Amino acid sequence: MGIDAIVTAGDGRAARRVFKKNKALLDVGGVPIIRHIVETLQACGSIDNIVVVGPRDRFEEVIGDTRAHIVPQKRSLAENGWEGFLQSLPEYRDKPEITGALIEKHYAKHVLFLSGDIPLLSVEELEQFISNCDMDRYDYIAGITSEETLREFGPRKGRPGIKMATFHTREGNFRQNNLHMARPFVLLNSIDLVLKVYEYRYQKELMNIGRAILEIVRLGPGKIGKTLVLYLLLQISAGLTAVGLPGLARMVSYAVSRHKLERLISEVLGTRFRLVETTIGGAALDVDNEKDFMVLSVMYRDWVNLINRRTHHLA
Repeated sequence: MGIDAIVTAGDGRAARRVFKKNKALLDVGGVPIIRHIVETLQACGSIDNIVVVGPRDRFEEVIGDTRAHIVPQKRSLAENGWEGFLQSLPEYRDKPEITGALIEKHYAKHVLFLSGDIPLLSVEELEQFISNCDMDRYDYIAGITSEETLREFGPRKGRPGIKMATFHTREGNFRQNNLHMARPFVLLNSIDLVLKVYEYRYQKELMNIGRAILEIVRLGPGKIGKTLVLYLLLQISAGLTAVGLPGLARMVSYAVSRHKLERLISEVLGTRFRLVETTIGGAALDVDNEKDFMVLSVMYRDWVNLINRRTHHLA
């Protein structure tokens, strides 16, 4: 039995539009991004049902012939993800009502969440992520990709690329890669915090840094101190790298290990959390702005070939 996949591709409050358009509907390589994603999910043997949340009429035009179940978008990312999960439950589709019996029956159900703006997602990367998600031991697993893996997608002399922000740890620098495996009913009490973190994910913006610090303060006594320290260490190391001081950045980030991050996030969310690394790169290449979209469009074929070489090596 496979895993259900929920693609959150709405264009509400937490989403960024590109060229005044839902990113999932932009064409890359002559095909809308959302179709790239759905076709990849359909080709993955580990995926069962596919639920896509977004503007229904427009999505019907581009993926209406696939086996994806299209759900009209709600007002926010939180509502989109939640509604997508509920629509993966047969009982809820028959009768849209949340009952104690429904929660009890599907309390342990985990699903794959992914965004609608990753046209370079591959079957091999999905399989790599899924196979390393030990859902017997964890309730929420977030995918990451190393800076080394992403380096060939970055700008180089004579060719364009996408410069991607990373967080720095003792083990290396990583970027969140848009793949999440989670048990929504288990995370019910902490889902608001998870979504706020996602909403403030653009940490180059000072306003989002301020909002993130405010959310840390709201955690209350016993959690503020170590959470704030790790957060500031992450910010300082990223800032040092940005101004050309990578040696100092490595010294600062030595105090931040992946294990510490996992343990802290588990404590803050009140659940069992883990980071899982994928080594192909496509899932981390999302479309954040017009410049990145133009670069991705120009480099698309080259990067598809690069990913194919990596997946062949992985096999």
